[in-house]
Amino acid sequence: MRFPKLPPKLQIEKLKVGKIMNHISPTLPDGRYLHWHDLRWRPPPEGLTREEWWFAKKIGRVSARVAIPQFLDEGGMPFSFCRLDVIDRATHELDRNDSRREMLAMMGDSVARQEYRIDQLIEEAISSSVLEGAKLTTRAAAKAMIRDGRAPSELGERMVLNNYNAMRRLLAIGDRDLTVDDLLEIHGVLGEDALEVPDCAARFRRSDEEVRVEDATTGEVWFVPPPADQIPRRFAALLAFANERDSKAFLHPLVRAIVLHFWLAYLHPFVDGNGRMARALFYWQMLRGGYDFAQYLSISGPIDRSRRTYYLSFAYTETDDGDLTYFILHQLQVLRKATENLRKHLRERFERMRELGTAVSGTESLNHRQQAALLYSIRNPHVGLTVRGHAKSHGVAYLTARSDLKDLETRGFLRHVRAGREHRFFQNQLANKLARSGA
Repeated sequence: MRFPKLPPKLQIEKLKVGKIMNHISPTLPDGRYLHWHDLRWRPPPEGLTREEWWFAKKIGRVSARVAIPQFLDEGGMPFSFCRLDVIDRATHELDRNDSRREMLAMMGDSVARQEYRIDQLIEEAISSSVLEGAKLTTRAAAKAMIRDGRAPSELGERMVLNNYNAMRRLLAIGDRDLTVDDLLEIHGVLGEDALEVPDCAARFRRSDEEVRVEDATTGEVWFVPPPADQIPRRFAALLAFANERDSKAFLHPLVRAIVLHFWLAYLHPFVDGNGRMARALFYWQMLRGGYDFAQYLSISGPIDRSRRTYYLSFAYTETDDGDLTYFILHQLQVLRKATENLRKHLRERFERMRELGTAVSGTESLNHRQQAALLYSIRNPHVGLTVRGHAKSHGVAYLTARSDLKDLETRGFLRHVRAGREHRFFQNQLANKLARSGA
């Protein structure tokens, strides 16, 4: 993937304003917000050169510019974004309360929501780790590792487990201001035995540690972050922005979360793990902004399926006077896809669960953990349950979890098989009958 072509510099004194006046607009007529790298290949309006057409776009963007005064580039200029109708529409769509109510209704009761929340946190942990180079035997094995509470057997699994634990920690502190110590702690959780450079977890990079973003194939340098001696000052500004509640100028909470995602990646304060930290910080800001459904979304999945546009959105911003619009538009598209995936999955799950609920109608005497375990075993017949995994998923003691599963075995719903040093509980014949009758 080639680094984008740098835009030509705007030279006001050479512009013939009357010539470009009718073409001043931040976007193309079809609404696209193009970087010079893409615009230069398209035929300009009659009578204009491509450079003049680009300058018309730039003038239109300056007039709609919203600066982030705390976020400065190397030259001391603030990063900014262009206020566009497409951004307002996208944030409005994600703000719709009826959509949130629809999603929560399809998730079911609090037990089902907790189960789904765990599933999605695991999914995000896996996708975010794969995006950063984690190699996994299978995604199913990584999921089972977290569910069962077993120790990771390879580096890829260690990355996934660390990511999962870090996400849970960040979600737990979503209702209070973040501190430097909080983020260093999160980085320590992310980096435990899982970073390329030894002893670089839970601390900022030093001046003697060269960090830069390179193309994995060509070795071309795409980005060199600000010097290490600037990190404390810049990080303080980032945290002030993240914790800000009553700013004079309104900034939509979703846009704020996306800016933070970019900001931490731009600052690159750590030797390794910056991408995972940036996406985790995005989730924290979403929750702080009142978007509770964020804990059910996985943004790393859509990003991983379109890595090129993700990395280009960073490069477009960095090469076009700190214009964050490219990254904001990309991330709003990612959020739209993640939300669509969530709705689709929930509708399918709602239908399955409604059928399974009918099939398990004779199990009212089971507690909510046992019902969740039984439904999980029916949906995942070849995975099985362990006492340790059941205890971790529901936050209960080992003996309580063991009692749950043994009771299900006594009732005929589950059977246990010895697997190494643990017992794994699978569907029994009765559970299979329920699955067939309900699904």
